[in-house]
Amino acid sequence: MATFRWFARIATVCVLFVALMWSATITLAPTSYSLNTGQAKSFSAEVNVNQPTLPPVYQGGLTRNTGIDMQPCIQFGVCGTDLGIPFTLPNGSIGYLFGDTFLVAGPHIPNLAPGSDGWRSPVMLRSSITPIEGQPILFDSAAGLYGNGVAPEFMLNKHRSDGEISVLPNDAVSFPETGEIIVSYMSISEGMSQDNPYWKTNYAGLAISRDGNTFSRVALNGGPTWKNNDANNDPFQMWSMQRDGQYVYIISVRSGRQKGPMMLSRVTWNQMLEKNSYQCWDGVRWQAECRPVLPESKYGEPSLRKLSDGTWVMSYVDYTYTHLVTRTAARPEGPWSEPKTQLTWRQLNALYGGFIHPRSTQSNLIMMVSAWQAKTNDRETEEDDELIRYDVSHLIGKA
Repeated sequence: MATFRWFARIATVCVLFVALMWSATITLAPTSYSLNTGQAKSFSAEVNVNQPTLPPVYQGGLTRNTGIDMQPCIQFGVCGTDLGIPFTLPNGSIGYLFGDTFLVAGPHIPNLAPGSDGWRSPVMLRSSITPIEGQPILFDSAAGLYGNGVAPEFMLNKHRSDGEISVLPNDAVSFPETGEIIVSYMSISEGMSQDNPYWKTNYAGLAISRDGNTFSRVALNGGPTWKNNDANNDPFQMWSMQRDGQYVYIISVRSGRQKGPMMLSRVTWNQMLEKNSYQCWDGVRWQAECRPVLPESKYGEPSLRKLSDGTWVMSYVDYTYTHLVTRTAARPEGPWSEPKTQLTWRQLNALYGGFIHPRSTQSNLIMMVSAWQAKTNDRETEEDDELIRYDVSHLIGKA
């Protein structure tokens, strides 16, 4: 055990050394989108300029996996990022879905050249290892990229055009029978602001891939969507999906982490692109009408997984208390246990996510946790915010 600890420390030092030796400016594949003002002609990030102080790699049970000093940044240009939703790929390894991703430490880094932050979303990395406490995840490849370089967006993102600010992933499910992967995503129409603390979606949609590298948004070709409404209270916007036998089970909530119900639906695995094939749980039976599987609360992004022993586990941040909690059940219909707190904002300020790793067990529950911390200098705009932290860690708890 002591030898392993020394090996882990040496590996971490090596990663930090490579990061420090990395050139202050990297020029990579072209893009035309950025959160900074203006259009980018290339991925060109001054990585040593105006970067926030890096948090520890391991602290308080959290192991940080991303940042400008970490392997996914150095190898795949996934530096500042969030979410990291893990799911099983058709070959049994693990895919991780990331949201807004940058070549710098995160959004709103001051004094960067217009377009040089390398903003894109969503991005997928892959890894064959099972995360352990104290050791960052090593990723071996990226969707849409052969070898090393900049992991690209794996589906179309309209980036502040056509009424779409961005595209964020919800979850994914794969089918070994066909080799296909289906990703659930949100088309974002409005971001959070001082006047409206809840982001708004156009709709939730599906994207399909037959090669694991490029995904087609079926909504753009007449496929199904779950449209939001003007009141922003449709409860089918943020999804998590878990296959069990012939069915894919889906829990869903409203967008924006606002107060509302949690719904449960299901669909036969090979009919996911047929909206009329979806069934809702009404508390007694499966039919067309949905009733809440859990009562109203301020649900963050949900996560649903079935463990190898047959236990069902869900997780979410309850923004009533800003706690990351889990519940367990013998079946997706419930009854679900009372929530168990896994992490609080006192332990990690501005945490969100908590996505359950598919290789988790009841005694080794692996959750992917994001943190986005910023100092607000002007409440009317985000442009002068000072980034403190924007990264993905993993936490190991018990169900």
